[in-house]
Amino acid sequence: MIGVNRVIDATLVALLAGCIFSDVRRRIIPNGLCLAVALLGLIAGLIEDPAAVIYPVLGGALLIVGGLALHRKGVLGGGDVKLMAALAIWLTPIEMGRFVLCTMMAGGVVGAAYLLAGFARRLRDKTAPAASGVPYALAIVVGFYFLRPDRVLLLLQA
Repeated sequence: MIGVNRVIDATLVALLAGCIFSDVRRRIIPNGLCLAVALLGLIAGLIEDPAAVIYPVLGGALLIVGGLALHRKGVLGGGDVKLMAALAIWLTPIEMGRFVLCTMMAGGVVGAAYLLAGFARRLRDKTAPAASGVPYALAIVVGFYFLRPDRVLLLLQA
């Protein structure tokens, strides 16, 4: 089963890297990537414990509802909400609250880095535009891997 887990984890890393790259370059997290992350999480959950899959799915649904409220207020982008809900399927119910907290802390670091980068750009070129929006996919992925480092550490084992 280790072989299957490595394939799943490697696929997850690749999908999340695609989410980050797309968000940084275009400020869009493609629906297909979010769907693939969710489906892969469902498959991983069915392999690990088929009876317990319902709880992360319900958690993902709750994150969608809460996230949509934040999206309507302009706090989070729609892709960010979908990515968080997709990653919630990988987590236990206890981890979901921690995931939101870790993501918020990582978001603060990412936001500060973007502010500093925008400030440095403005110092060099007074006509340069200020940073518009923060690509939050990086913070979401950091929050996820902070809670579930096993999903990436398994790939490093010989």
